[in-house]
Amino acid sequence: MQQVDLTQRLSRLNQDAEARTTMLITKQGNCLVSVGDLSYLNVTAISALVAGMFSATQEVARLVGEDHFSILLQQGEKRNIHLSLVDDSIMLLIIFDDAMAMGKVRYVARKAVRDIAEAYDSTKAGTEIDGERFKEFAISLIDRIFEEK
Repeated sequence: MQQVDLTQRLSRLNQDAEARTTMLITKQGNCLVSVGDLSYLNVTAISALVAGMFSATQEVARLVGEDHFSILLQQGEKRNIHLSLVDDSIMLLIIFDDAMAMGKVRYVARKAVRDIAEAYDSTKAGTEIDGERFKEFAISLIDRIFEEK
């Protein structure tokens, strides 16, 4: 039931930001919740890559004398991403199409982060994943990804 609340909050954010996809990702690269259009992307791959990208950006922050960068924006020709820290362990990823909406996405995301952090905190206790079971799942998923090519 608490997971449903988190999904509802992300769905509302996705709608308010007029985003294509919104995801909650751990810093280890696991997707906790994803809403919106998922037909165009591999959720597992994007989660892992975005987590790695954010880790690299945090190291850049450290090198320039910052504790961390809390927001990362990437602008493409067709799609853009907004990545922000929710708390010390999770990130919010918003994928959207219209470059003109970047300011709106930043505003809506900033407002939603506290709400999402609160909902996530209430779900943490009941969602611990058995490490061995996750390892088996991940290996199986990687095998399936490479079988598709």
